[in-house]
Amino acid sequence: MYFEAAARLQSFKLAAEELCVTPGAVSHQINTLEEFIDQKLFQRHNRSITLTNAGLRYFSRTSIILNELEQATADLGMASKNKKLSIAIPPALLNKWLLPLINMRHLSQQGISLNFIDTLETLDFNKDNIDIAIRYGLEAPEHVEFDKLFEEEMIAVCAPNYLPHVVTTITPQILQEVTLIETTNRLIRLIQWDLVLHNLKIKPAIDQNKIFFQNSIQAIEAACNGLGIAYVNKILVQKQLNDGKLVNAFNMPYCNDKKPTYYLVCPKEHKEDPATMVLYSAILDLARNQ
Repeated sequence: MYFEAAARLQSFKLAAEELCVTPGAVSHQINTLEEFIDQKLFQRHNRSITLTNAGLRYFSRTSIILNELEQATADLGMASKNKKLSIAIPPALLNKWLLPLINMRHLSQQGISLNFIDTLETLDFNKDNIDIAIRYGLEAPEHVEFDKLFEEEMIAVCAPNYLPHVVTTITPQILQEVTLIETTNRLIRLIQWDLVLHNLKIKPAIDQNKIFFQNSIQAIEAACNGLGIAYVNKILVQKQLNDGKLVNAFNMPYCNDKKPTYYLVCPKEHKEDPATMVLYSAILDLARNQ
């Protein structure tokens, strides 16, 4: 510290003023260091000092180390001030909706960092250390406070040139010409092709072409690649529809009394934390603006 200040300021006196010690104390520390390494670090003149070649080499190394130490201290201090929040969210909603829209820079400026947990399971807020969750279902969550984000608006989508001709409604004849894209996890989509066709009183052929994927992200990509028709939440494919990578395959009336809904969930006690409320409000605003 004494050497770095003296080398940087080229003066024992100025170094002493910066360190709030006497010039003699600085000189003594430098002499002790020179004796220890058996090298002269400074050339002493009547009213000034200059670094020797050894001093220049030593200063170049020590200044880097001290700068890194200062940065590490600053980073550690910033990390202690930041609030790390965990949010549990369905994978497709995270990938296709939240990540493209949320203003991470604004949250960072508010001292908030995020830990995303992409899951369809209903995690325990206390046991799993979750601050906020987005849950999906036909019924509203119980025993927690929540806001409704949006109902699921299902849509049949395919690549622009997938269908051989213009189609307005689905028929048994059309089903013979297409491949239906399904997700195997029923938690991902409460409304699947089999339920839709049943409600429309359409019985698919035994040899109906189908391909199956584990999640909606893969199903959407398959539809974009022209592999078939996927029945997905419109909000998850809005960008692809806007970009022309997907089109509405045909009109699909919704036949159920209840619509699956996404809910923003947070325990009451968590809302007392200002950082949690900043994130909660940001997500709620995204849904309302959507």
